[in-house]
Amino acid sequence: MARLLALLLVLATSSKALAIQSFSDVDDSKEEVEKQAMSLIEGDITNKLPIKGQRFRIDDNVEEITLLFFREPGSKPLVLIKPDGSKWYDSRYPEDKVTWYTDPNFDIIRIKEPQPGPWQAAGRIDENNKALVISDIRFEAEPLPNPLFQHEELKVEGKLYNGDEMVETARFRQTVILDVLFVSTNNPDFDNFGANPARVAQFEDNGRGHDERAGDGVFTGFFNLSVEPGEWMATYEMTTPLYQRVFEFGPLEVEPLPVEFEVIQSEAVDENHRLKIEVDDNWIDPNSLVINGETAFPNGEVRKFTVSETEGFPYYVEIANLTFGKHLVDLDIFATTVDGREIEARIDDFSFIAKEPPPPEPTAAELAEQQQRELERQREQARKERAIKEKQAMTNLIIIVVVNFVLIGLALFALWWFKFRQKKVSTEAANPETGNAEKSGKK
Repeated sequence: MARLLALLLVLATSSKALAIQSFSDVDDSKEEVEKQAMSLIEGDITNKLPIKGQRFRIDDNVEEITLLFFREPGSKPLVLIKPDGSKWYDSRYPEDKVTWYTDPNFDIIRIKEPQPGPWQAAGRIDENNKALVISDIRFEAEPLPNPLFQHEELKVEGKLYNGDEMVETARFRQTVILDVLFVSTNNPDFDNFGANPARVAQFEDNGRGHDERAGDGVFTGFFNLSVEPGEWMATYEMTTPLYQRVFEFGPLEVEPLPVEFEVIQSEAVDENHRLKIEVDDNWIDPNSLVINGETAFPNGEVRKFTVSETEGFPYYVEIANLTFGKHLVDLDIFATTVDGREIEARIDDFSFIAKEPPPPEPTAAELAEQQQRELERQREQARKERAIKEKQAMTNLIIIVVVNFVLIGLALFALWWFKFRQKKVSTEAANPETGNAEKSGKK
């Protein structure tokens, strides 16, 4: 008899168990309310299915069931065999009653009003997964502190439970996505009124980042609260291929970071810039403040600095004045609140642009030299202007002389021509016969 080497997720629910309740609707103790607040999936623990090999039995009082099978990588989807011997495939099933999601590694099948009796699953079930019946799976996370601070980072852990036992199936995390969104309450009394939702964390069980071990059922979320100060609802979303469950926790207040930074730029090339640090002691203990900083200069150089055990505030950090341009400053802030909570924050978008300062004021000797140069320049300019005027005057004189000569020449020519014509006319008048003879000769 083949063994059931898969994770069988059974959510057998009656019509009464389908509702998701908000903690505000439950009249119970504070501890019970918090437990229900963090429960993202609630099932009916009275419906348990006995598993034998690859067979399981569904009772006649089950109205809906969800099955999850892990397969060998790359294998074909499973085949479900009903109690009456008919078969369902991932491409052929009654769509009005069945929802079937197929992944390269698993199948999730949700059935409404399943046929009572013995069922079978046929396929290459993954041999590295033990058989489980999940009757009440829920996610419980550590409560968030209130208030939180802008730019704060914090690690929050949560666990998946099957009834009272923690689920430690490594491949279960492949089917579950756990996200956290901060959604504005749109309270007009706060600065985040009308702000868009912000995804601040994702719970993962992959042994990477801040998660300690992969597949141990402990999900780790690392919150990065780069949101506007104001009133928010923490919205936890648990998503599988077939359904999504959402629960809101809050409201929570995000306060401005009680550590302020300001850059005082140098006005001289040989002086450093200064980073001014102020602390709001109404929120944190000033003596507990530790800052690790890193400055990236426009020339590509990177320098680090640390602030700790300061005697008083404001406190100033020298930043070398190496070159002009945009400076990027990354800041990791660690402090203890007045209530004793350890906080960690990160600012990675702090920057300033260093501009080239104006040149220094000239000395008396430099002023005298500048005046002498200016006087020489003016004299040279006056000399050039006189030379230009003299040249222009000479040019004008030459033009006048030439024009006068031309006019005189024209006048003399006109006078000569007038006398010549007059003499000719007089001669012709004195010798008319000669004139006629000349005319007859021409004829």
